Amino acid sequence: MKTSATRLLCLILSAMPMLAAAQSNIKSAFNALIKSPDVQITESHVLEKDPDTDKKTSQCDVYDFVLPADQFKLIKNIVNAIEKDSQHAYGLYSGRITPSDQEIILAVGDGNGQNEVSLTDLGGDYSYATFLAPKSEDPEGIYRYVYGISYKQPKKNDNITGRLVVTYATTLKYRQQAAAEQQQNQWKMLNRMNKELSEQDSWFDMLMSYFQSMAEATSKTRIALATKAFKVIRDTSKYPEVTTADKDAIREILKVMVSDSKYSERVLNKLLNQCLIELK
Repeated sequence: MKTSATRLLCLILSAMPMLAAAQSNIKSAFNALIKSPDVQITESHVLEKDPDTDKKTSQCDVYDFVLPADQFKLIKNIVNAIEKDSQHAYGLYSGRITPSDQEIILAVGDGNGQNEVSLTDLGGDYSYATFLAPKSEDPEGIYRYVYGISYKQPKKNDNITGRLVVTYATTLKYRQQAAAEQQQNQWKMLNRMNKELSEQDSWFDMLMSYFQSMAEATSKTRIALATKAFKVIRDTSKYPEVTTADKDAIREILKVMVSDSKYSERVLNKLLNQCLIELK
């Protein structure tokens, strides 16, 4: 009779091939299309690693393809493979994009606004599945892979256009938790700064503190800081120590910020412009 420890080891070993093959059907189906002699492929690849640990932190592989209509079976094989491998996935999504629908955007790396890719840039039908990265690659369990396809259903004798995408990024749950923690820390910083500023009445110092804090703040916090800056500038008459040199310096700083793409978010940019208008 096997001991409990032996039975547990057997269970772990028996599960390992299953984990290793979690996306095996998808990978085979992807390769069949990519290597088809009938396909035209335009591809791009991104792979990033932490320079200190050599651990992968970001991956994005995109294959835009054109395929003859009589090779539609290659598309069907991929859709079927995604459904088959989805038994090991934690998410399976499919549907059809119309011109009035929002694109399906997949996160890449840390998933910030600049690290993402459109799965449905070409429109049409789509299917994708999300898989946790294996423990050997990501012991903390915060990364995931997405395998997806989008394509336009062919009419008779028409070519099929579509896109294959593979991305490696932190999970949505992790990104939401990280964003919540960052927001909480920034509100704490904002409250601490308000307390410190309440102890000093310098018009210039208050505005500079707001502007400096905007550099690393989230969009929501930047708007809050810009609102406070606007109120201080609007109420300049309450600060008799303000000099012409103070106003000139703040005016030039605002001009730089307004033209900086970092502050181009619509509401934020309007607030900064309004600060300039109020700065007489």
